[in-house]
Formats: sequence, structure tokens, C-alpha cells
Amino acid sequence: MATKTTSSSSSPKPALTVEEQQKIVSGFQALRDEQIQLIQKTQDLEIDLKEHDLVLSTLSTITDKQRRCYRMIGGILLEHTVDEVLPALKENREQIHNIIENFKQTKDLAVYQQKYDIHFSHEQSEQQQQVTSNKQSQESGVLIDKEN
Repeated sequence: MATKTTSSSSSPKPALTVEEQQKIVSGFQALRDEQIQLIQKTQDLEIDLKEHDLVLSTLSTITDKQRRCYRMIGGILLEHTVDEVLPALKENREQIHNIIENFKQTKDLAVYQQKYDIHFSHEQSEQQQQVTSNKQSQESGVLIDKEN
């Protein structure tokens, strides 16, 4: 669960109401859900991309370009020649690759998280533990008096 915290900066920010905080958190959760869906879709597309590569490598070894081959489009099996299928497969492969790259460049969640200064509760406890351990290590140093 994400929580909203305010940090001290050069200009004080007005305190957010509970309703505003809930809207921000729900917006963040919606973006997280969307990001998870994009990751799953990207994984599916990467599998499709590997299948396209496999089929393209197999078809490129065929010397008889008029040889019959079958292509499944939308659940329907169509008969084509290797010469007809190769350009279409190459184009589909390129489109799938472009879509995957676009999905990977999506940074909406990080921007939203930074804009509203959203931190997870486990991140805050880790940061507090680090600050505490840093203070303890500085305070627990060993003092040695020099004897002259």
C-alpha cells in the first residue's frame, strides 16, 4: 500500500486532505495495474516475436519460393506461397518489435510517484533504519586519547 508523505523543501507545500490523498493513491494504483498489464502484454509479444524469428529463419532456408505454406490469421488457416508470406512476416515482426519498445519506454508510474512524492511504507522503514544505523555508527566510534 502506498502512503503519501510530505518532505521539507524550500517552499512549504499545503497539507493535502484525506480525500486528495485517496485520489492520489487510487491514481497511483491504477497506473500500477496498467503497468502490470503492459508487462504481461510485453511478455506475450516477446514470445510472438521469438515465434516470428523462428518461422522466418525456417522459411529463409527454403529455396523454392513458390512452395506452399500455411499461415494462421485470426484462427483461420490460409494457404500462401513462401514468397507471399515472407514480406508479411517481416513486417509483422517489425511492428511487434516497435510495440515492445514503446511499452518499455513508458515511464508514467515513476513520474506520478515523483510528482506526488509517494513512498511505500517498507521504503520508509528501510530509510529510517539506515539513518538510525548511520547515527549509531557515528556515535559508537571509538575515541582514543593521544599520549604526548
